Amino acid sequence: MRLSEDCYTLTPTLPPLHRGGENSRVLTTMYLLIDAGNSRIKWLYGNAVPGIVEAASYKEDWRTKLWRAWHLLPEPRRIAISCVNNASIETEVAAIVDDLWGKPLQTFIAQKETNHTLTVAYSEAHTLGADRYLAMLGARGLTHEPLCVVGCGTAITLDVVERDGQHIGGLILPGIRLAENALLQNTQKLRPMRWTPNLLGTDTASCIGAGIHHAIPAGINSIMDELETTTGHYYHRFAFGGDAQILFGNRPDYRIEPDLMFRGMIDRLATD
Repeated sequence: MRLSEDCYTLTPTLPPLHRGGENSRVLTTMYLLIDAGNSRIKWLYGNAVPGIVEAASYKEDWRTKLWRAWHLLPEPRRIAISCVNNASIETEVAAIVDDLWGKPLQTFIAQKETNHTLTVAYSEAHTLGADRYLAMLGARGLTHEPLCVVGCGTAITLDVVERDGQHIGGLILPGIRLAENALLQNTQKLRPMRWTPNLLGTDTASCIGAGIHHAIPAGINSIMDELETTTGHYYHRFAFGGDAQILFGNRPDYRIEPDLMFRGMIDRLATD
């Protein structure tokens, strides 16, 4: 399918909006949970994970895709979004939600303490990205042992949580494509990377691919190994996001959890 180049202008084929689909009068116990990332928007209709997660790229007509998928759903009990993209995305999603069901769109914002489960290290908790906050909540629902969560999206994020739920901090570094773009934009005569299963590349493209592929996990592992040496205890390691499988899929000490944020959303809504 050819994707539209314009991700901000409504197409004239957008169906007229009406409140609810055929089953809209039935108020279910289901949630409509929305993750608006940097490159695409994902949603889960349900009250547990794993579930069926759908997605739309911002490069396609994502508004029409959302409307066509959502107008068939029974009215959700609650609708909530995590948005790390610009505010206009959230505003447009809220408009669709209002037209379909006349309900408010709840926005997830990190808070200092969440139901004695997680305490955020930031002095201004609301400045912590909602994606990182929700992923930590989701991981805490899977284990109450010390843990770290690695987000593998446009940026790579690491957050570490102790057994008592205290978030001790994290880090942010460029993701795969940001790292590649930095090389291509600032170095002449380089070609786009090519992934290789080998430790070392045999041409420039595969050398770039090998460097990025191995450097990111190696950096995260180095930090976690040093932390384990310092604290004397093991940290369960979780990874999520679009590039989690590429970076950590062949590393047995990492648990890939694609729905980690949605787990956190459900846990957060349960405490409200």
